[in-house]
Amino acid sequence: MNLTEAHNILNDKGGSSMSWPEHCRQVAKVAKIIAEKVYSAGVDLDVGLCERQALLHDIGRSKTHGPLHGWTGFILLKNMGYLDEARGCLSHWVKGRNYEEMLQEPLWKKSLIDYVFGVYKKRPWSINDAIISFADSSVCHTSIVSIKERHQDLIKRYGDSAWLRRAAELAQIHADEISAIIKSPVSNLIEPLYTS
Repeated sequence: MNLTEAHNILNDKGGSSMSWPEHCRQVAKVAKIIAEKVYSAGVDLDVGLCERQALLHDIGRSKTHGPLHGWTGFILLKNMGYLDEARGCLSHWVKGRNYEEMLQEPLWKKSLIDYVFGVYKKRPWSINDAIISFADSSVCHTSIVSIKERHQDLIKRYGDSAWLRRAAELAQIHADEISAIIKSPVSNLIEPLYTS
């Protein structure tokens, strides 16, 4: 898949009346900037893949806006033959949680978690996954914002929960990891993009 194909899939599945495709475009914008900086710091990663994963991370919303939209997007892209891009759907959902953490969430069946972690067993969580997760944590609706503002909005919309509090913690962990690689706060890269 190339970037044009990714845009075509998003445009085809997104429709014109939905806001989530613009959210995806903003997440891709953030992910590309971060991935380029991480790559220039000497980390071997595919910047184009990172951008495509971010662009399609919410493609499952074309089928459901429920808590399993990340899984739905993974299956949709996998069935289209785009397993590498599909991984971005999992990364923004799992956010770096380990197997035991995922099992604690009563919404997910053990068989689902086993499958998801089978994917990560083949290729463990990486900086690429952290970039996707962090980039998603930097876009509130269609506005690029601080991860604090993004997660405050999520809690306001969906209610306070251990799942959302952990998502905010993981976003900060990813920010710290990226900052250590680029030897500068990652927020310095995205603050000029803030739109709210």
